[in-house]
Amino acid sequence: MVTDHLRQAHIQQETKHPPKKMFWGTFTVKGPGRLIPVDGMMNSDKYKEILTKHLLPVIKNDFPDGNAIFQQDLAPCHTSGKMQKFFKDNKINILQWPGNSPDLNPIENLWAIIKRRITKHDCSTMNKHISAIIHKWYHDKEIDKICSKLVDSMPNRVKMLIKEQGGHIKY
Repeated sequence: MVTDHLRQAHIQQETKHPPKKMFWGTFTVKGPGRLIPVDGMMNSDKYKEILTKHLLPVIKNDFPDGNAIFQQDLAPCHTSGKMQKFFKDNKINILQWPGNSPDLNPIENLWAIIKRRITKHDCSTMNKHISAIIHKWYHDKEIDKICSKLVDSMPNRVKMLIKEQGGHIKY
């Protein structure tokens, strides 16, 4: 049996599982909005702080007539009593929907697109991964159009879901 000593030439370095990072992000029919990297796990206090700093100014500026509808999933930190009071106190209209329904959650589509588009970037470290995501979010000229299409797709998504009696649809 021949044994060969392990040499650098035998090793191909590649990232088997790219680093993961949680972000809080928004988009409207006008395009992507704020994108905030989140450290650690999200809880109601952290979520309230993010919404206070980053969502309330957007709603005030972009939707002065109060016609914004905010969509979020049903994570416990989103639905806590503290957050329900926050939404009521700030007159934030929350879309009522089954939160674990990716067919009705267009940001899931946007994240999938962003993830596909960063595969050509070096994401071997957390800093490179974060930089690639931020760059695509803010500088990919197609993202504005995609955001608009995703928002515009919502009425059709709902109609299709009703027609399929809650079954899977193409989104």
